[in-house]
This record gives sequence, structure tokens and C-alpha cells, in this order.
Amino acid sequence: MTRMQAPDVETAQEPSAVADNAFGSPARARQWLARIGLARTPQEIRPPPLGQAAVASPRRRPSGYLVSFVAMVVLPALAAALYFAAIAADQFVAETRFAVHSLGVDTVSDSTKSKSASTASSLMSGLKAANDDSYLVAAYVRSRACIDEVGKTLNLRAMFRRPEADVWARLKADASPEELTKYWSDMVSSYVDPPSGIVTVTVAAFRREDALAIANAVLAAAEKVANEVSVRARDDVMKAADKEVVDAQERVVASLSELRAFREQAGFIDPKLTAQSVAQELEELTAKRIRLETEYLVSSRAMSPEAPTLQAIKSRLDQLDVEIAAEKAKLTSQSSDPSSLANLLPKYEELFVRNAFAEKLYGFAADGLERARLRAAAQTIYIEVFVPAALPQDALYPERFAASALIALALLILWGIVALTAALVEDHKI
Repeated sequence: MTRMQAPDVETAQEPSAVADNAFGSPARARQWLARIGLARTPQEIRPPPLGQAAVASPRRRPSGYLVSFVAMVVLPALAAALYFAAIAADQFVAETRFAVHSLGVDTVSDSTKSKSASTASSLMSGLKAANDDSYLVAAYVRSRACIDEVGKTLNLRAMFRRPEADVWARLKADASPEELTKYWSDMVSSYVDPPSGIVTVTVAAFRREDALAIANAVLAAAEKVANEVSVRARDDVMKAADKEVVDAQERVVASLSELRAFREQAGFIDPKLTAQSVAQELEELTAKRIRLETEYLVSSRAMSPEAPTLQAIKSRLDQLDVEIAAEKAKLTSQSSDPSSLANLLPKYEELFVRNAFAEKLYGFAADGLERARLRAAAQTIYIEVFVPAALPQDALYPERFAASALIALALLILWGIVALTAALVEDHKI
């Protein structure tokens, strides 16, 4: 009997060896499944040799992989499904959408800005989208500043701790401002559509009325911050322009004061007009001298040099020469008198040019103030609400089936990674 059993045993083992050689990967997979308790080894499913009674094998203890599968996947998945099915509170969502616009202003050309800068027809070009301001408003909605502003009219802590809320979803009783801000970011979200600049704000709460009230309060806070930004921008632009005008005005006043002091010191208003008067006087004196000289030459042919008439003419000519020399000294720099026109005229021209330059700068500053006013008007932003918040009817969150399925899938993937890593380590040890 023993000789006949040996060939049978060898014959029973040959198909297994052939299968392992032919299907290496399935055999290896089967070994890993058997190792984690999800399949039986070939020795366990191989029939006993002929002539031998089957011996009852001891009951196999559960594998550590199976225990870990139950502990890491089955039980947490069942707990999550139970939580979402029976414990998780409904959350109602209110949504509002709005666009942020700024007032467009046409640019006035240099050739016509002094004439048409104040005309109303050159100011308005309509509203245009302001994407940068949209991102600003969206960021404000997620900030603590928005929470503080909304908290002035609503009791957010009470709203986020309603009796309907479950223990995991509600806000902590002693939540700090930082924890409230983090909780706010979970319940309130804002999104900006890049092409259009449209801002979408969604608010979740445990009651319909709370979601609607918070959404309206957020919208009011966003409009307030938009107005504040516009006012600050307008004030900054106008302050800079006003400062330029004041500085230019001070320069004009200073130059006029210097010019007035010069005129009081010199004793005349305009040296140029005085010089013209002196030149005219010099021209008249020269003409008189020419006439007297002609008369003297004619009279000297008929009278003796000692004649009283010739002596009178000669005395008049000498007097005219003195007057002409004095008038010429006023117009030239040969005179040492500092009050002469020749010495005062350069100083006057310097002060005159300085005053003219200051007045020109003042005109530019005044024109810049007008343009700054237009730019300030252009920096005014508006929030245009085209989808107001409405009272929600159905609870959108939590998504009970989807959340349970995703948690179970995530746990399964995590367990698979851990189990595969452990199996590889154990295989290398063998």
C-alpha cells in the first residue's frame, strides 16, 4: 500500500507545480491574499492522500490583515455612514452674486484740457468692470474684518451654535476670534470669475433664516468697504493735488512780495516803463540840442561870438549836454549809482521771470487739481447685485451618500497602501 501511495502523492503535486510555473503572477497574488486572510493556501485546499483518513485541522485564527481591514475600513466607514445618516445636521445655503464696477472717465487732451476739463460731457464714459476691486471685495468677505462688521448687526456665535447643529458641525462654545475666523471660512466662501469679474458669495447655516440674514449682512459689509476704498482713494488723490496747488500759490505769493518790495525800494512800478520814458526823454533832449546847435551855427555867422544871444544859446546847449549825459547814465551801467535803471533792471527782470514762472506753475497745479478731481471720480467703485440672496428651501449639505462613499473609499485606499507595504516588508524577510 505504501509503494502505491508514493506515486500518487507525486502525481498530485505535479499539477500545482505546473500551475505555479505557468501562472506566476496569479499564484503570487493568491499567496498574498492568503497571507492577509482573504484566501486559502494550496495546502489547505489540497485533498488528503489516498488511504489516509482526513484529519481535522485546527481552526485557523484570523489574520492580522483581516483584523486591520475591519479596524481601519469597516468600522470607520460604518461610523461615518451612521453619522451622516442619523446625526449630521442639515445646512442651508444662501447665494448672492454681484459685479464690482468703477466709473470710467475719458482723458482730456492737452490741447483742449484747459477749455473742456470742467465740461460734464467729457467726464462720463459709463461703468466698466474692475477685476482688481472684485478680488479685493472677495478677499474682504473671507477676512476677520468682515466678521467684525457683520457681528455688529448679527450674533454669529449664536447662529453657528443652533440647537439643530450637531456636535461636530457647530462652533465651539469658547471659540477664539481666530477659531471663529477659521469656522467662518468653512461656512462662508467667495469666488471671483476671472473673465467677468463676477463675485459669488455662498453662506451656509443651520437655519434658512440665518443663511439669508448672513448673506445680506455680508453684502452690506462688502458695499461699505467698497465705499470706504473709494473715499480713501479720492481723498488721497485730492490731498496730493491740493498740496500742489497750495505750494504753487505760496510760490506766487512769495514772488509777488519780493517784486513789491523791489518796487517800493526802487521808487517805481516797472523799470521797463521807466526806461522807455527815459529813452523818450533822451530822444526829445537830443532833438532839442540838434535844433539849438543848428540855430547857434546860423546865428554865429551873423553875430560876433560875444553877442548875448549866442551866449544864451551856448549856455542852453551846455545844459542840454548835461541832461543828455544824465539820461544816458540812467540807461547804461556806467553809473555807480545802485538806484540807476541799468543796475535795477537785471534784478527786476529776475524777479519778474520768477513771478511769471510761479504763476505758470500755479496754473498747471490748478489744472492738475481739476484732472485729479476727474481721476478721483474714476476711482469710485460700485457693487451691482444682479442675483440677490433668497431664502433657501432645501438643505444642500451635508451630501450624506457621497460623503459616506468617499470616506469608505479613502479608508480602503489607505488600508490597501498600508497592507501592501506590510506584505512587501514581510516578503523580503522571508
